[in-house]
Amino acid sequence: MSILKYKAFLTTVEEQSLTKAADRLGYTQPGISHMIASLESEVGFPLLIRSKEGVYATENAKQLVYYMQQIVSSENTLVETANKIRGIEIGLLRIGTYCSTSIQWLPAVISAFSELHPKIVLQIFEGFHGELNQLLAEGSIDLAFMSPPAPANYDFIPLAEDPILAVVGQNHPLAKEECIDPADLIRYPFIIPDEGADEDVWSVLNAEHLTPEVRFRIKGDMTMLSMIGNGLGVTLFPYLAIVSPYANIVTKPLTHAYSRTLGIAIRSAKHASPAAKSFINLTKQLIPHTTALAE
Repeated sequence: MSILKYKAFLTTVEEQSLTKAADRLGYTQPGISHMIASLESEVGFPLLIRSKEGVYATENAKQLVYYMQQIVSSENTLVETANKIRGIEIGLLRIGTYCSTSIQWLPAVISAFSELHPKIVLQIFEGFHGELNQLLAEGSIDLAFMSPPAPANYDFIPLAEDPILAVVGQNHPLAKEECIDPADLIRYPFIIPDEGADEDVWSVLNAEHLTPEVRFRIKGDMTMLSMIGNGLGVTLFPYLAIVSPYANIVTKPLTHAYSRTLGIAIRSAKHASPAAKSFINLTKQLIPHTTALAE
């Protein structure tokens, strides 16, 4: 079976369109259709469902997607390593990241990396913890800035501890406290990130054996902080996730210190591509081991 056929199939599923897949890979639409038809003949069953809404993988094909992605990813690493040995740096590095780390950390690392490896193309994918775990497991990204747990059998390289803070409105009764006890915080309406992005909140509440009155679940950090500033509730938030000054909110340390560990998840640090190894080494040099709170 040909890796080109795997790429044709995976790209079609990702784009949900034969035409868009053809444009992206530099083929004609009939050429993509022919490769997928040939692959269907080889595996012995249909791979695609065509509908008015787009093109999708069949249930049988979904069982093959993971393995195709791993083969394509390994082939990319092989080509990149061979190019490196020959003194040619051409490749692609796909990086997953939380919104907070993409804003706070990535610009400096990308700038340094691009100076050293100007012909390596970087693709950035932002997502919540669950989304990044899935992208890693599927082979859709090469590494991810995230907190544990990483997917099973993946390496995790710790980089920094990011304190978790209480966040209240500036006119809130707790705003004048030097530090806030989580037990006092949950006496007020609680705002929690959408499912899949709420691990940090629950890590504190579960450790303290507390159950808040969840008034709102919000997908979007900016919306959450705006609502808190308008007196609609309180929350717990990692320091780095508060990426810019917000009007009418106050952040306070907790009476018992909690933090999230941020680092890089990758299938194998030892067998990573040359580009990935260089990126990781630069990150270790540029990212402080502990995130200091602003004065």
